[in-house]
Amino acid sequence: MLTSRRSLLQIGVMLIWLAGVGAPTFAETADLLTALHEGSIWAEFHGTGELGVDATIGRNAGGPNFVAIPPGTQFWAQASGRQGQTTLGWVPIDLSRNAVASLRIPTACTNINRRAPTPDDQLFPEPCPDDRMARLCAVLDPTRDDLNAIQIAVWAVANNPSLRTIGRHEDHLVPAEVTEPELRRQELQSLLDTAAALLQKADLRPTSFRMFR
Repeated sequence: MLTSRRSLLQIGVMLIWLAGVGAPTFAETADLLTALHEGSIWAEFHGTGELGVDATIGRNAGGPNFVAIPPGTQFWAQASGRQGQTTLGWVPIDLSRNAVASLRIPTACTNINRRAPTPDDQLFPEPCPDDRMARLCAVLDPTRDDLNAIQIAVWAVANNPSLRTIGRHEDHLVPAEVTEPELRRQELQSLLDTAAALLQKADLRPTSFRMFR
């Protein structure tokens, strides 16, 4: 569940995030997709469920010391019916001391009604397919922002679901310990309000998406 795994993910990405929230400024930083295309690095990516992509990235001879995964970089599973995953924030990768790095990339689902990719699913990165998504993911901080609100905001841009559709995912978004129906409704509304604020932070108008109308 998204809620129950929030603390684990936040701890898991903290070391990555402390390297810098903004665009990396390392002297020899290469964009992930460019470096892969040029063959200066190699990489493997696998699913972990709804909240991340496991990556192993290696530097080939003459390759860059630092690699950055830009916000909104899209990871696609090859199996049909699986969720795509979008990268949250800038993810810097240091290859200067060790030629191979293993890390978990913080992501959110971009296909609301599909199954999450598992470790058996190999994922392939592609450029962000939507400028709005890149803008949103650039302002998201998974160590600070509510992960469920992040997911709702990402769904708004990626899938534009109705409020009714979001309501069908209430069990994933609202903590199980909140049992009283009115309190659950209030909790979901609070997440929607927070998601709207995240969209506004990216200069996106919440009411342009169906769930906020």
